[in-house]
Amino acid sequence: MKTTLCKLLTYGCALAPFALHAQNQITETRDVLDKWVETRQLISEEKSDWKTEKSILGDTVQLLSSEMERLEKALADLEASATAADEDRTRLADEKEKLTAASNVVLGNIGSLEAKLKTIITTLPEPLVNKIKPLIRRLPDDPANTKLSLGERVQNIVGILSQADKFNTTLTETSESRELPNGKIVEVRTLYWGLAMAYYVDASGEYAGIGFPGADGWEWPQIDGASAEIQRLIDVYEGAEEIQFVEVPARIN
Repeated sequence: MKTTLCKLLTYGCALAPFALHAQNQITETRDVLDKWVETRQLISEEKSDWKTEKSILGDTVQLLSSEMERLEKALADLEASATAADEDRTRLADEKEKLTAASNVVLGNIGSLEAKLKTIITTLPEPLVNKIKPLIRRLPDDPANTKLSLGERVQNIVGILSQADKFNTTLTETSESRELPNGKIVEVRTLYWGLAMAYYVDASGEYAGIGFPGADGWEWPQIDGASAEIQRLIDVYEGAEEIQFVEVPARIN
């Protein structure tokens, strides 16, 4: 019995190192497994982070690409605008040069035009003169010394001529006071035939005649025996008589 116990003790002592070694291997294996699991977790986390960063980088690249395309288009538009602006600048400079040359021509001749226009005004009928008096007053007394701009002076001339042309292409009836050769003043109806001539007659039909521009203004000679026809002419114009042919005296220059 003692012998068996001793053998068991001997075997136990002999197996102890092997058990200790096995325990150490298990511990080491556990540590390795822990490291492996930790490494796998790190790899998984890195993969997840990389996917997220990859998505962000992809969106960033797409955004930057779109922004690059926008900037390239904006740059192309600016270059096109600059080219168009240069062309417009050149065109406007040419137009300005032509307008300046034309203005110089007008400026060199407008004084004589104003002087001639003042002479023509004296031959215009009174109703037209009364209508354009504001423009007439703006004609400079001294064309060489005036504060009016070239544009204002041209506007005055054009305004007077346009009103004169309008008057010349229409019939105009007015009520006027006419001084007869004997000095008597009568109220007459006058029908202007443009700027060429006019007819007048008083309410009684006693005084009638024609009018035409002369060197010192309009002349109004009385014509005996013409009052009835002139009265009828004016009545037709007013609509008091039906439309008809009326024979009236005329003067041809």
